[in-house]
Amino acid sequence: MEQQFSDLIILLASGINQRRMYFDNHPNVQAISVEFVKKLSPMLNEAGNDEFAFGVYGSKFIRNGKYLVGPSIAGRSLIEFAERLQCGGFVFRLPITPTDLVAFFRLGAELKDKLDNLQTARALFASVGLAHIELATPFTEDSEGGSNQQLDSEPKDQGDMDFLATDFAPLLRVYHSLYETVATNNLALSGDNSIDLAQAQSRGEELVAVSDQGALDVMQFMRYPDFDSYSIGHSVRVAALGALLARELAWPRELQNEIATAGLLHDVGKGKVPDEILFKPGRLSDDERQIMETHSVLGAKILLANGESNPIVLSATWGHHIREDGGGYPVMPPWYVRSSATALIQVCDVFEALTAARPYKKPMCPRRAYEIMIKDKGAFHPLMLGALIRTLGLYPPGSEVVLSDQRRAVVVAQGPVPDQPSVRVTHDESGQPLERREQPSVCLHQEQGLQITEFMQVGVEAEEPAELASIV
Repeated sequence: MEQQFSDLIILLASGINQRRMYFDNHPNVQAISVEFVKKLSPMLNEAGNDEFAFGVYGSKFIRNGKYLVGPSIAGRSLIEFAERLQCGGFVFRLPITPTDLVAFFRLGAELKDKLDNLQTARALFASVGLAHIELATPFTEDSEGGSNQQLDSEPKDQGDMDFLATDFAPLLRVYHSLYETVATNNLALSGDNSIDLAQAQSRGEELVAVSDQGALDVMQFMRYPDFDSYSIGHSVRVAALGALLARELAWPRELQNEIATAGLLHDVGKGKVPDEILFKPGRLSDDERQIMETHSVLGAKILLANGESNPIVLSATWGHHIREDGGGYPVMPPWYVRSSATALIQVCDVFEALTAARPYKKPMCPRRAYEIMIKDKGAFHPLMLGALIRTLGLYPPGSEVVLSDQRRAVVVAQGPVPDQPSVRVTHDESGQPLERREQPSVCLHQEQGLQITEFMQVGVEAEEPAELASIV
């Protein structure tokens, strides 16, 4: 239930982002408004409630006394909207309609400056007829602020709070800026405007700098798909994986920066692919696939038209769907030599596509993704695929797992045995969260009889996944 509510929060942010790019009656905006109402009503009825409320505090979402990690990553636009309104969150009450949601998205997209106070914001909502959406009062550290909400000093899920306050803190600003960079370039392409290559390069360098600090728990970001446009989150995660692998391979710092930038830009050509193809929930027809497969060539042309001259970035954008054996697309000219950098981006691109949610498929666990990739002989550069598996392991750092004694844990480092990493226990045998100071660190290869029994990932695929050829 809580994950469903988190998905709703991200869906609201998606509506704001889509409205920024389009208009009230655009199919994307309309579809999100309808989907929100469709999902909200039965969930509230099941919970015996008639309202859906969540808070915003310290650039993070709060619900039922806990910080929400996923929405705080992917829902930046909604956080910024709350900050401009000077409110402490939102309350959505039945019977809310898709028309209400579209008006909410429009305000979120068009309001640029911070309002004077909460009263002004509430008057603005009233003026457009948003009677079923209420703005909550801001949070305070204690209850002495009169009508303000009290912020729990100890959120119910201490593990989430500690993760955001410590492990995740160095990444939050960087990942928000990465999402913003990719989204801004997509928006520019939709209006036939120039993209910001300098910003992408700067963000790539920031990502590498954070990676050097040892704080790049990339799988945390794979677990929480952005519902605005999977292509945005995909590019961010490919950039993160690329930076991680380039460091593992001991490539020079400048090359690591170029790899991160290439990851951010490699799918820029998808900005020219029609939305009905890009976000189609089912398998593409032959004609649709031909259109989709133009994105790599379109991307290279876009970068050249915008003044990009870096061969690493251009080659990765043009050739990240070319296989090691020469198959894939586009067709290689006789003179083309596939670089190691392009091979690295290709491995990251496919692994992310398999392990993250897409419109046409559910995610799968890393172990299954490795099996699929290893089985496809000739698809990948052996050194790059080996570096990916060696770096992330069967349970990448940041993965949430269940141990054989029913305790839940977070993987913190790889161990000498692939399926026996070092973990930090976050929940006891009954599922109750442990305070950070009481969370023991366990090296599984040193604990006889204790092993991982389950990999926890949102919506992980249980059925046989689509073949690699379907990944575009």
